[in-house]
Amino acid sequence: MFKEQRLTPALGAVLQGVKWDESGIETLSDAVYQSLMDNSVIFIRHADIQPEQHLAFAQAFGQLDEPHPLYPHVEGFDRIVKLENDSGAPPDTNSWHTDLTFKRQQPFASILVARTVPSVGGDTLWSSLYAAYDRLPEGMKTDLRGLEAIHDMGDFRNTFADNSDPDQSLNDAVSRFGHRVRPLIDHHPVTQRPFLNFNEAFVTHIKGLTTNEANSLKTWLANHMNRPELQVRWRWQAGDLAMWDNRVTMHYAVADYLPAYRCMNRVTVVHDRRVPN
Repeated sequence: MFKEQRLTPALGAVLQGVKWDESGIETLSDAVYQSLMDNSVIFIRHADIQPEQHLAFAQAFGQLDEPHPLYPHVEGFDRIVKLENDSGAPPDTNSWHTDLTFKRQQPFASILVARTVPSVGGDTLWSSLYAAYDRLPEGMKTDLRGLEAIHDMGDFRNTFADNSDPDQSLNDAVSRFGHRVRPLIDHHPVTQRPFLNFNEAFVTHIKGLTTNEANSLKTWLANHMNRPELQVRWRWQAGDLAMWDNRVTMHYAVADYLPAYRCMNRVTVVHDRRVPN
């Protein structure tokens, strides 16, 4: 159906020869899903799919996210987020993060299509949480088992604090988004492989530790995970498609292209339909 070219030992593969025959979208999605389980993030050069195809492809993997409460959407397609950035609207995703780990149901996957990209810059990096676990010293693996991290809106505080009534805005946001407690060492529901479930952007505390102890451990984990050996970097071209398993990757959208304009379309798949509830 397509050829698969691995990009790094840790994660990432380019799928070559993908055919967008809508009558065969189910068969295609099965093959892409297996590639995603094997590689954690997959790329298709010059996919050039239309919004209708983008949605149909995403729906073959599971339940789609609700329309985004803050970001605009593609006209006529409220489930496709339109991410537009330039000097007048700088991006807010230039930090390592796994999407929305503070929500009770963490999103399964995102499918991102590049519409307009700068002539230079604007790359995105992904990092493998599998590889982050595998590279832990054995003693640290033992120490982390049984520990749980408290996730909340983290970096999004900046958004809610930047208005005329920051106290009320922040309190309302905490009430709306809440917290989620997750194990630091978790296992993927399909592959059963262990991974390091730490999110620098949204983990605010480690359960059972003092703030000082938690901050020290968080710094160590962030430094451990920020290694090129765990990462793949994608240089976008207009029409490219990327899909990643949000359960076992984190990503970083590099904001080095301003004042140039960059436009991406994203659909988020909330629940993996191939995994029982």
